[in-house]
Amino acid sequence: MTKHGWISGLALVLSTAATAPHHITPTPLTPNEQHIKQILHNLVTREDNAIITGHKADLRSIILPHSDALARAEKRARYLKVWATSRGLDVRGITISLRTPHIRFVGRGRVNIFGVVGESYRVTKKNAAPVKDAPDDRFGLGVRHDYVLVKERGQWFIASDDFTDPLNQDTRLLHQALPAQGSVQAHPPAISSRGAEKAVQYANTYCGSAPGCGNDRYYNSDYTSYNGEGGDCTNFVSQALHAGGFLMSPHWEYSQARGEGSPAWVNADRLKDFLESSGHATLYASGPYNKLTRPLPRFPDGAVNALRPGDLISYVEGHRAVHTAIVVGYDTLGFPVVDTHTSDRYRVPWDLGWDRRTIYDLWHVHYPRSVVFRTSSPRSPGTGDIMNHR
Repeated sequence: MTKHGWISGLALVLSTAATAPHHITPTPLTPNEQHIKQILHNLVTREDNAIITGHKADLRSIILPHSDALARAEKRARYLKVWATSRGLDVRGITISLRTPHIRFVGRGRVNIFGVVGESYRVTKKNAAPVKDAPDDRFGLGVRHDYVLVKERGQWFIASDDFTDPLNQDTRLLHQALPAQGSVQAHPPAISSRGAEKAVQYANTYCGSAPGCGNDRYYNSDYTSYNGEGGDCTNFVSQALHAGGFLMSPHWEYSQARGEGSPAWVNADRLKDFLESSGHATLYASGPYNKLTRPLPRFPDGAVNALRPGDLISYVEGHRAVHTAIVVGYDTLGFPVVDTHTSDRYRVPWDLGWDRRTIYDLWHVHYPRSVVFRTSSPRSPGTGDIMNHR
């Protein structure tokens, strides 16, 4: 995640706090802070509902006109519509939660807020008839925002909103991100081993601020968070692999004493190299969305549907892996779903936020037969989680 403006100083303080051995208790919100938090919650709820319905007029009543924030919101709405249409899905609803670790009043009618927004999306097959008592298919996103609110003509608006966008993860290519066309028909593979099961359990417990994640939606405080320093996605995947039974090595390790991971532990491209050289995983397919979903003699349902819970996906742009995700299963619609950090994800369709130029490397992970790593018990939020408080 990129540091933006006034929040960079806060991120530095919280990063330093992340290595503190003691528990950090958040300061309760003042009445004024509670009031502005409720205003922001209402604005974000209206904004996200306008995004899933595509109502531009609603967005323009919430966000200042001619602002970058409005342009980004409209782009998110376009992306989500195209992605859902190309997958044959309807986004039927969204539920919002909000944490506000930092609120700063900077003058009359202007407030800076660092907020963590949890978004729970409900999706169905397009034109599907309602089925009584059928379970909702939901996925969760958790996004850290640097907001500026302003009050004009007696009404609060979002004037600025900087964040890492899970609905447009493409940060290296300048073109508008559009999803590839295609569909998925899956016969979900079963979980392959006890190690894979432990890795998936870990991922679902510590996936962070996305609705659905465990541990009260906090990261594992035994590890430093790299949000604000390039992203925490690969650090999180390495933790899950370790929970699945892989022992640390000189090239792939996390030092509790130093509070940092080795390059292969925290960097997406270096982890790719390590997986291949160590034999811990096999790269069984690589390519853009259309190639991986196409039926082939070896993969009658497409290569992507051979992914098993506990397997990994590397997301490649410009010949370089820029993101890593762990597969945690399949949803009821037949899509492989992943958990990630940075833009926190819980059981999110594997391609959401990427485009037709993205190359996906699909890895079968060979978990050890015996799981020797003892997963830490979920505990109170610590360092890497402090941004989620209040």
